[in-house]
Amino acid sequence: EWPPVKSTLPPYTTPYSNPLDSLPLLLRHPPPYPSSEAPQRSKMRSVFSVVSLLLLVAVAWVCVVRQQPADVASPLTMRTASMVGPSCMSRASMATFASSDRAPIRQKLEGRVVGDSMDKSRTVRVERLVRHPKYHKRMRLSKNYIVHDPEETSEVGDLVRIASIRPLSKRKTFELTEVVRKAKK
Repeated sequence: EWPPVKSTLPPYTTPYSNPLDSLPLLLRHPPPYPSSEAPQRSKMRSVFSVVSLLLLVAVAWVCVVRQQPADVASPLTMRTASMVGPSCMSRASMATFASSDRAPIRQKLEGRVVGDSMDKSRTVRVERLVRHPKYHKRMRLSKNYIVHDPEETSEVGDLVRIASIRPLSKRKTFELTEVVRKAKK
């Protein structure tokens, strides 16, 4: 039997390939560290990943502990409002917050009555001046509000002040607070 013919070319190359391809892979792309440091770096990476995982678990545990009720014997009891931070509010602290002596924030606008054909309601047009974003000319924009007027004190053309209230119907969320100027007849 004939002995097998051994090629003088490096493995994975052909006689027609690029001469740079005949270099071993490690010579073309050396590792970013010397081969003697490779085990040490992998140990450092594993230690870093373990420490970061422990830190993540500790932070999660602290967050869970802060949200547990103060009285462990009866978990249904609510915490006091002083123990609750701004990010997590219990029902008791929400009730305390809602029943505080603060006045409700009300939107106040001034406009002209343009319709009074409804019972105890008026249509008020509120106009505002807005600068055009490109041409910088001031434009007059308007919006109509359905306003609750239980005494029916206003007429078409009156200048009135309105303020927001809880919704009385689908579109009626403002009430008439005062008539600033009556219309000339």
